[in-house]
Amino acid sequence: MLMALVAWVAPLAAHAQKVDFGGQKITLAVGSTAGGAYDLYGRLVARHLGNHLPGNPIIVPQNMPGAGNLIALNWLYNVAPKDGTALAIVQNTAPYENLMGNTNARFDARKFNWLASLNGYTGMAMVWHTTPFRTAPDLIDRPSLLGASGATSDVTVWPYLLNELIGTKTKTVKGYPGTAGIALALERGEVQGSIGEDWDGLKVSKGRWISEKLIRVLLQLTLTRHPDLQDVPLVSDFAKTADSRQILEFFVARQQYGRPFIAPPGTPAPVVAAYREAFAKLVNDPNFRQEAAQQQAAIDLASGEVVAAFVDRLHATPRSVLDRAIALTKAVGD
Repeated sequence: MLMALVAWVAPLAAHAQKVDFGGQKITLAVGSTAGGAYDLYGRLVARHLGNHLPGNPIIVPQNMPGAGNLIALNWLYNVAPKDGTALAIVQNTAPYENLMGNTNARFDARKFNWLASLNGYTGMAMVWHTTPFRTAPDLIDRPSLLGASGATSDVTVWPYLLNELIGTKTKTVKGYPGTAGIALALERGEVQGSIGEDWDGLKVSKGRWISEKLIRVLLQLTLTRHPDLQDVPLVSDFAKTADSRQILEFFVARQQYGRPFIAPPGTPAPVVAAYREAFAKLVNDPNFRQEAAQQQAAIDLASGEVVAAFVDRLHATPRSVLDRAIALTKAVGD
């Protein structure tokens, strides 16, 4: 009876442990370049999240771009302090890296503390308005030249996947510094488009492109149509075999939680709970909501518990699907 009482009381005691960030400076690593959508979401959160943490700490965003997000992820997992003074916003590819056998991913995604995701990710295929591409079949019927960045980033992987799985004829120019670099290349006419950029993120970072109709969106890399893009087909509409459809759905699944915030493994449970509670309060903060609306930053909270459960399910993917997905992504760098 006593042991049962102790077992029942212990979690309550841990949850009741006081957390105080007073006088602390918290580093928010942003795993991408300045000026892109992840950077804008990260800085937006940095300006407001401290108001909802005990002690009202200062949160300082720090860009850690490179290696398709791996620099920030590896830092957070292996180097960053585990006392709550370090967290990160990372790309939606983060749960896939070690699962897919990326030897440069020195972490286990299941061991991160997933705090929240602030929006889904509506990946898309888009082209500049002066190009001859007007519909998704045009990408299948004729070659296109697209901008790409790091080897594991969405905008590098997706063009190759669509070539293999639905028969597009894209070629990529790799090495641009994130989506901001690709955007500049599009405006300069160096490339014709990109595949893998997020619609809501584009509204934040390049709203003028949309209002002035400087781009065309030809495909959605999602499970369901975005409310803004009801006339744009889904990539799965073009899958020619059941195998291709299954692989596409595996990769598309990561779009559900497109703006994830994480803390290192080993962060004390009360600190993780404080962060999760702070995010829940943040999305109802009128000042945060107002600034998000001004920046056209869509907010759709998924709790840390929900995202963590998704990561666990992802790691239970059948081996046959993983092997096919791994073979495809390895070929990207060839």
